[in-house]
Amino acid sequence: MISSIYNVSDEQRESCAVNVMRAMLEDYCTETGVPFHQAFFEFSVSPAYKELFDYSTGLWMEGPDYLRNVFEDTRKSADSISV
Repeated sequence: MISSIYNVSDEQRESCAVNVMRAMLEDYCTETGVPFHQAFFEFSVSPAYKELFDYSTGLWMEGPDYLRNVFEDTRKSADSISV
């Protein structure tokens, strides 16, 4: 894994996670018209948020499009369970 080769600190992982989250949410809001504060809340209570900040998953190393796919997939899973 790249992070173990280069000794990436948790502070650096957190910075990457926040940046990819922000980029994903900005794109999502632009495309859907959902207000940022609403999208941020929905994301922050999703399993994707927990995965993003669980650095062992490596999701923090992925781009905003990948994160959005994970977010949307976890929302679909939650919606199908609640129906």
